[in-house]
Amino acid sequence: MLAAAVLLLLSGAAGGCSESHPDGAVRPAGAASAPADRLVWVSGRDDHGMVAEEKVPVYDAVEGHHVLGRVPDGTLARVLATDGQWLRVRTAEGSKRVTGWVDDFFLRGEVRLVGPAPSCRASLAGRRWAGGTLVVVRDLHGQRARVETVAEPTSAGWVDRSLLQELPPQGRRCGDIPPDDRHAH
Repeated sequence: MLAAAVLLLLSGAAGGCSESHPDGAVRPAGAASAPADRLVWVSGRDDHGMVAEEKVPVYDAVEGHHVLGRVPDGTLARVLATDGQWLRVRTAEGSKRVTGWVDDFFLRGEVRLVGPAPSCRASLAGRRWAGGTLVVVRDLHGQRARVETVAEPTSAGWVDRSLLQELPPQGRRCGDIPPDDRHAH
């Protein structure tokens, strides 16, 4: 069940890496993870990656009695509580913060770190990571997101919010153009 996967992701232990804060200070990463120290990605995409809901409904109660608001696809939110496959979230960005219940089908515990084309590589904690590297988002401060890589060895730090996306790089981006086709466009 997806709810179990999201909860497992939300309760996983953090690695023992250090990270840089936007103010420049270096602080050790937290020893344990809980729903309150990780953000989730609100996704309106279906199982094929296509946008099915440009704005995801947020309800007043479990199983959706009354829509409190609609959150744009790609919004980061903090999990406040869970009840089966329903999670109570508070958006962490956007002009109007929304708090309410969302079915876990619309939430992702991991996102992708994607830099600019043509390589899509992104810098994190002094290292260049491949485009599409899986990360969890720990915090958001303005247009800076504190992320931690999922793969070992873990690395954490602050990146520009624009480097986060749900899907890996696709199509004619990030070095996936066949060599004989690179100069045709």
